[in-house]
Amino acid sequence: MLLAFNLLIFFIILWATYAFFKKDVKLFFLYGLLIFQAISIIPSLIYIETGKYISEQARMGYFVGATFFYCMFYLVSLLFIYATTNSLKSIKLRVVKFEVRNNNIENHLLLIIVISVLSILLLNVYQSASPLFDKGVTRFTYWGESKYPFLQKIFGNTAMFIPFVLGVLNKRHKKLSIVLLLVYFGYNFLIGQKFSPIITGSFSFFLPIILMNTEPLSLKQLFKFKYIVIFLIAGVTMYQVIYDRYEKRKPYAIIKIYDPNEAMLYRVFGLQGHLFWGATERFVVGNGEKSWNPLDLNYGMHKMMQEFATGDKKALEKHMKKGFNFTNAYPSVLFMIFPFYIAYIFHAFVIIFVLTLSGWVLTKLLEHGSLVLSVVSYQFFIWTIYAVTMGYFYKLKYGVIFNVLILLISYVIEKRKLNKKSL
Repeated sequence: MLLAFNLLIFFIILWATYAFFKKDVKLFFLYGLLIFQAISIIPSLIYIETGKYISEQARMGYFVGATFFYCMFYLVSLLFIYATTNSLKSIKLRVVKFEVRNNNIENHLLLIIVISVLSILLLNVYQSASPLFDKGVTRFTYWGESKYPFLQKIFGNTAMFIPFVLGVLNKRHKKLSIVLLLVYFGYNFLIGQKFSPIITGSFSFFLPIILMNTEPLSLKQLFKFKYIVIFLIAGVTMYQVIYDRYEKRKPYAIIKIYDPNEAMLYRVFGLQGHLFWGATERFVVGNGEKSWNPLDLNYGMHKMMQEFATGDKKALEKHMKKGFNFTNAYPSVLFMIFPFYIAYIFHAFVIIFVLTLSGWVLTKLLEHGSLVLSVVSYQFFIWTIYAVTMGYFYKLKYGVIFNVLILLISYVIEKRKLNKKSL
């Protein structure tokens, strides 16, 4: 009966997601990574609640209602994203563009930027030890041991703005943008990044293509042959790299999982939702003490790992400093901070005033052709998505400041135009 209850909830969530897609295709893709998180976590929670072993917590799962509680978070997210976006539709956003003698040079600037950055990153990996070929280097240690480690602070760990720029350029440079996208994926494999860059990179590439489309979108338009080929190449490559890695390292041998395919399935179903299950079991159903400290959200992932990870805590601290994480610490961490009913209210405010506002600014910049600023906005938007999935709220501050500045600039431009009309 309990399994049937969870499966029924999952069916309702799939229906709600499809309804959201039908209502607004662009909005669906804009928040696609958030939706992907939910569609990956819910089956994991169902799997755990059937009584499966959680290797990261060294204990057996059981039914605590975690699937239901998570689905409520997801429905709150969809509801307030849709409502907030619709309430902002009538607001205009005045923006600036890069021009020389009234000629728009934004596409030229972006092409120069993306080729230059890719060349610099490839040069760095060429002159450094690559995790793909050197067993002594991992994706967590690559940057610290690379030839030019300072590049990480400039371009980020995976330079996620690159596929977004290529998506923006796709309209004018179709073949070149696809070739450079495959080069970008290859670069990430070389530095030890596998699963995440494929998913997030593909999302980043297609997002501006969809948001800048002025015609009504249909499923036929979305599933063009060239796009399917990109997904297939990326998917097969990702599978092969992960298969080879799991065959060599056997990460779940401790629970007697040796086959790479079985290990991949366990990684997807056994671990994606384990932090949320643990938070529900300890702080909602159990008597775990709430911290009542919203600042715990700044490094919510660390708080959750310290709470649930087993083994040597000092070793765990060292691994976290090197970038080792679990996954999906938010909204799990809210249960550690607040009672569950306050957690949902807090989450609604995050969706309205942080996430949806960030997505709205990005969409408006693309619609009005402010392409260079849209790339900056996207970097902050992807940090926002990262913050509200992984639980690193310290990343929100720069995006919030950027969005406030954009709104202030828009207000000043609009006011000047109104003053000129009144003269």
